[in-house]
Amino acid sequence: MHQDPPKKRGHRNLTQPRDDTDKTTDRTFRVLYVCSGNTCRSPMAEGILRKLAAEAAMPGLKLEVASAGTLEIAGAPATDLATAVAADYGIDLTAHRSQALTPKLLAASDLVFALAAEHYDACRRMGRSEETLFMARSYPDHSSDRVTDSIPDPISGGRSRYEEAFFQIDEAIRRGFSRIQAAAAGETKDTE
Repeated sequence: MHQDPPKKRGHRNLTQPRDDTDKTTDRTFRVLYVCSGNTCRSPMAEGILRKLAAEAAMPGLKLEVASAGTLEIAGAPATDLATAVAADYGIDLTAHRSQALTPKLLAASDLVFALAAEHYDACRRMGRSEETLFMARSYPDHSSDRVTDSIPDPISGGRSRYEEAFFQIDEAIRRGFSRIQAAAAGETKDTE
């Protein structure tokens, strides 16, 4: 009689769609932030959520946070201003390297957060379900006005534009953090 090999607990290949048959509490929960170049907003969002998760007690759960860009820029560091502003709040972006948004990356993520309307639309064009795709600024609700809920790209601005984007992202993540924790623990329907 043939038996399938046992599933590894707590890890899932990023390029493979999520397998919901293993409901163990020690699995990896993946969150993806999407912006344009993956050098400003989404790396800051990734860093903010990583810091909050590290500070929170989340026994039995590994939260993996990633970011990607719709412009298909690969290997670029976070901008100097994004790195500097994040560092002011204890977040290190120096190791960040951009990656392009792909359908496989979307499929491997439990929750996806778009930083602007065009990023939301790009995720939908790549097949991401609206049920697990949110505007970062409106989560846990689904946005009724994605343009208003967009966080402006600071790329062509100075430090004050980066700080404004950072504060908007930080506020959005902090407001939805308990819901992200609940979704990661399987206590909400955000990931179905």
